[in-house]
Amino acid sequence: MLILCVGGTVIAAVSSGDAKDSFADGYAQGAAAQASAQQATPAATATTSAVPAQPAELRTSAPAAAPATTKAVPTKAATTKAAPAKVKVPKGVGLDYQSAQDLWRAAGLVVAPAKDATGAHRLPVIDANWVVLGQDLTPGSTVESGSLITATVKKYSDD
Repeated sequence: MLILCVGGTVIAAVSSGDAKDSFADGYAQGAAAQASAQQATPAATATTSAVPAQPAELRTSAPAAAPATTKAVPTKAATTKAAPAKVKVPKGVGLDYQSAQDLWRAAGLVVAPAKDATGAHRLPVIDANWVVLGQDLTPGSTVESGSLITATVKKYSDD
């Protein structure tokens, strides 16, 4: 089966036996119908799409034209920046690194990558296997919410 489309519209469908002749005839019909439909469309209705005539046995419904919409232009309201919230730094020293991170994040701090206390530059993969030996923000001090905190850690198995 051969299906002929012009401008996204099906204008002919034929079996393979007489496809060549039907293709030429269907193409000519479709092109003529499309040209006459375009000429008949007034300029005032240019937003709608014309559908060329189709053989009766192949009629399909054309998609409806989308209605024009108007977008509202947003206006900027006067905004004032509020002072950042202050948070009290919790003590994480002596805790496993995972518990310390949970405590610091709950307080509103951002946890930076930890430093290896042995100097080997290892990264804690399983945080619960590491103990916090120190922190760069003094426990009990007041800092802005979102401040970075860095821990110094070592593995429990390190001597």
